[in-house]
Amino acid sequence: MINHVGAAISRPHHQKWTRDARPYKIFACALALALLLFACTSAVIEPEPTEPYFTPPAHEQLDTLVLPFAQRDVLNPFFAATEVNLSLASLVWEGLFAADDTHYPQPVLAESFEQPTPTQLVITLREREFHNGNAVTAADVVYSFGRAQASTNFSARLANITSMRVRDGQVEVNLRHGDVFAAANLDFPIVPANSAGAAPLRQAVAGHHFTLDNTPPGTGPYYLVQDDDGAFYLAHHTGHPAQTSALTTIRLQGVSQTAALLHGVEVGSYHLAYDDLTAGNLPAVAAASHRVSTTNLVFLGMNSRRGALQQADARAAIAAALDVPRVMHDGFAAFAQATQSPFPHNWHALQGEEFTRGFNAAQARQAIDAAGLVNPSFDLVVYRYNPAMVNAAGSIRAQLQAFGVEINLVVLERAAYESAVRNGNFDLYLGQIRLTPGLSLAPLLSYGGAATAGVNVWGDAATAYTQLRLGELTPAEFHEAFWDDAPFVPLGYRMGMVVAAHGLNMSAALQRGNLFAGISAWTFS
Repeated sequence: MINHVGAAISRPHHQKWTRDARPYKIFACALALALLLFACTSAVIEPEPTEPYFTPPAHEQLDTLVLPFAQRDVLNPFFAATEVNLSLASLVWEGLFAADDTHYPQPVLAESFEQPTPTQLVITLREREFHNGNAVTAADVVYSFGRAQASTNFSARLANITSMRVRDGQVEVNLRHGDVFAAANLDFPIVPANSAGAAPLRQAVAGHHFTLDNTPPGTGPYYLVQDDDGAFYLAHHTGHPAQTSALTTIRLQGVSQTAALLHGVEVGSYHLAYDDLTAGNLPAVAAASHRVSTTNLVFLGMNSRRGALQQADARAAIAAALDVPRVMHDGFAAFAQATQSPFPHNWHALQGEEFTRGFNAAQARQAIDAAGLVNPSFDLVVYRYNPAMVNAAGSIRAQLQAFGVEINLVVLERAAYESAVRNGNFDLYLGQIRLTPGLSLAPLLSYGGAATAGVNVWGDAATAYTQLRLGELTPAEFHEAFWDDAPFVPLGYRMGMVVAAHGLNMSAALQRGNLFAGISAWTFS
């Protein structure tokens, strides 16, 4: 991976140092060192979307897209263990719904749905066929649900479903807890009954860990094909609703290591690659880069069982003292979207709601004084090897200390960080969690949630959240209760990065959940 600060400089092995050249060499070394020190201490450069400064190898054909896939992984949505292969899955398999750019569940294999109660949905299916020509039935959906619920790739979004069954040709979904936004979570892949395949093979077959026999049919715009030489590729499915596409073939370029996918585009190995940026590094790449929206929420956790933070007004004062857009910019540069809410700013349920929350230094000072925070000191725990999160933590520390709130930054190894959070050994901690497509805050506000450390799950915010999901509160009413209680501080949503070859014309808005949405309109120019 290219170093974000700069590239190393070397000199020929047979370089001769002459008396006349030495002063100039010393000056050059001093200048290089000064420039390197300046680069290391200056602000992070924002990797704005750019045009490449090179021309990659000519496209083999204007109707052929080349994409990477992990050779040591399977191309099966229920068993794929890598981000790259799971992203490819959306080309072959579709769900009942797919979230649009406002996180609204747009029907795909579903024709429509009703929600007679907050704990039940009834779904009517479209007339669609799998790639093998068989009709999609409610029994296929129920079977696929069982496989998805057992898969780590989909289990979290389906955790609130107690049962799914066929009812008069429709699909009945029963929920453990009422949720009027539950339909967005029904994006798991639909396959024919009894066709999901077996677990990944222990030994690779012909260099691959999957076979056609182990890859179930789907309904997506492409289907898997193996040529006479044993190579796999994706062919456009003319029976798909998007009957025409300029990209009739997708050639799969095997990669053994997925850590440096983005740079494979630069050298012309394939046309497009995605990096979730989970590790917090913002790679410097030469090809054109594009932001990808995700549901990865970055938040400041607060321990409501410890010291002054037991009081809601103290937690609210800490939240008021943060210039959230600045925190996200300092940490993630251009690859994050700050939020005034636990939810993304463009969530469809927030449209038309009246609520504003911004940073105001005078009001923050007043809130801190009113909460009785006199020369307070808090430990802020953060994971060491995530540069973006460490930078964001540094920004939080600087901002709070400007209001007289002393922050001790505790930077820990992964095991120590996880232990400190799990056991409540923190005042504040910086965390991030991927929410479901339905944007469920259950991991943060519900009993047993994965990120409830320090949160009072029986408090006012948690109660208001339950009412919101039941449809008993508007988002504006929930926000008022949330910020009065301030169980944690939502900072924003982290983004991923797509790097694409020059000349590939893609959709304007890219989403991690379906990276190839709208691919039927993609072209080469």
